[in-house]
Order: sequence, then C-alpha cells, then structure tokens
Amino acid sequence: MTALDQRRREETRTAAITRQLSRAPSRLGRADRTPPIAMAILLVAHGLAHFVGVMAAFDAFEANEPLEYLGGTWMVGNDLLIGLLGMLWATLGLAFVFAAVAVVTEFRGWERSLIMLGTLSTALCVLALWAAWIGIIVNAVIVTVALVSSNERMPGPPRVAV
Repeated sequence: MTALDQRRREETRTAAITRQLSRAPSRLGRADRTPPIAMAILLVAHGLAHFVGVMAAFDAFEANEPLEYLGGTWMVGNDLLIGLLGMLWATLGLAFVFAAVAVVTEFRGWERSLIMLGTLSTALCVLALWAAWIGIIVNAVIVTVALVSSNERMPGPPRVAV
C-alpha cells in the first residue's frame, strides 16, 4: 500500500466519523447539556409569570386607570392599548408553555424559538420596568441556554480532503 493510498484511507475514515457525529442524536439531557425537564419547568414558570402582566392590564382596564410603563414615564390610558398589551403578555406566556413542550420533546428548532421568545419577552419586560425587572434576568438565562445549545448542535465547518 502506497503512502497516498494510506492517506486517502485515513481521510475517508475521518470523514465517516465526522458524518456520524453530525448525524448523532441530540444529547439533550445528558451531563453536558441542560436537562430538558429543568428547562421546561423554568419555561412554564416564566410563562405563568407573564400572566401577572395580563392581570395588571385587565385590572387597569376594569378600574379605568392608566398603566405605568417605562418606569412611569409612559402612562397607558387608552382601553384598546391596555387590552392589546394584556393580550401580548398572554400570547407570550402561552408561547413559553408551548416552548417547554418543544424542549422536552426535542422539537427541531426549539433553540431558535426560545431565542425569539426571550428577545420579545425582554422587550416587553423593558416596557414594564420596574415591575418586570426579574423577567429580564430570566429571559437572559433562557436566551443564553438556547444560544449555547444551538451552538453545540451546529456542525463544524466542512472539511476538504487534500
């Protein structure tokens, strides 16, 4: 066997191993990844916490009082806008509960969904400062975990045989 044939055989073996690793099933839940149940519990709790915003909006609607947003610099008194903000809190809350199901079932693309949800939720929490400051911290944790998980699943750069 010539040196060139031996080198080609080693490159073929390396390429086969790389293909196997890129097709490997998700390692979610093993020691090197966030356990899906713990993440799902965090997501459900965070989704339920969004309903505090729903209750605040509907309480303000019933009492005909304005809502304080942006740390009290924006007073929302329009009934339609208060209702829309309440529905936005509810929609994001339900989306976090559905995302928990996606994490547990390892639904394809759950990381991208969490990044999007965490970003939208952070924007809403910034609007509701200071009442929702803890949500910004929880969203940062959720987005960080989703980013780390998505980076671990991405295959490396393609290797070119020389």
